[in-house]
Order: sequence, then structure tokens, then C-alpha cells
Amino acid sequence: SLAPGAVDNTTFTASYIITQADIDAAQFTNQATATGTPPSGADVTDLSDDTSNTENDPTVTTICNAASIALIKVGAYDGFDQAGNCIADVGDTITYAFTVTNTGNVTLTNVVVTDPLVTMVGGPIASLAPGAVDNTTFTASYIITQADIDAGQFTNQATASGTPPSGPNVTDLSD
Repeated sequence: SLAPGAVDNTTFTASYIITQADIDAAQFTNQATATGTPPSGADVTDLSDDTSNTENDPTVTTICNAASIALIKVGAYDGFDQAGNCIADVGDTITYAFTVTNTGNVTLTNVVVTDPLVTMVGGPIASLAPGAVDNTTFTASYIITQADIDAGQFTNQATASGTPPSGPNVTDLSD
């Protein structure tokens, strides 16, 4: 029973388990309906509002989200023989493997890895869920030059980028 003009803010509570779609959207929107039976006539109903007894706007709850990405790049080349002698030659190939991880809490789309000094193969990754790791989509190779042999090394860095549901793309330089 609810008397005219009375307010009850203790009888009803609710909870909702947040989904990945809610985090990606950065909000959850919903609306409740109250129904009461008067002494005579049809039941009365009202849709909830978040601030007013006279309006019927849905309740929008903001959900924090944070997009981020991480990239690990590993090069493989063995320029030495079993005796430890350097046998590197111009035209030898360094191969690279890339591990991309979604380190945020939103789904990333159109994930790409770029590396301006090597020949990239693979990608983009259409969708990468939070916590997901991909170490098979991207590979690369680099052909060793005389300058690399003279320097005793070849150094470069790749960049991973992904598109979150909202906001600017996220990027990471390889480690």
C-alpha cells in the first residue's frame, strides 16, 4: 500500500551485470516501470526518470572505459656458425614476430602493425577483445645490408595501433 503523496525509496532495488558491449559503449541505458492498483479502475503505470516525477527519460549510467594496446617485436637471425664465427652476409634475412595485446577494457578494431624499415605481412586484425593476445597475424622480414654488417646490428621499432569504440586510436611502440 502506498498512500497519496507518500514516497517509498527502500522497497525496490535492482542490479545489472555489465557486459562488454556496455563497456565498449561507455554507458548502460535502461528504464523501469512502476505499476499500482487503485481502489477502482485500471492499474496505473509510470516509466522511470532519473531526475523528475513528471518526465520519462531513461536512466543512463556512465561506465568508465580505457583503451590501450601493447606490442612486442622479436627478431630472429643467427649470423654465427657453431664455432662462434660471424658468417653474416649481405642479403641474409632477419625475421620478425609480433605479439599484439589489448591491454585495455574495450574492444579494439582495425588493429594494425606498421614498421617502416621492414617488409610487413598480415593484418589488420578486425577485432581484438580486452585481454586478447594475437601472435600469429603479423610477421616481417628485413634483408641485411653491408651497412648493417659494418654497424654490427640493425635497429628498428614497430608501432601497433587500434581503433576503440570512441575516442582517438591507441598506439604502442614495440619493445
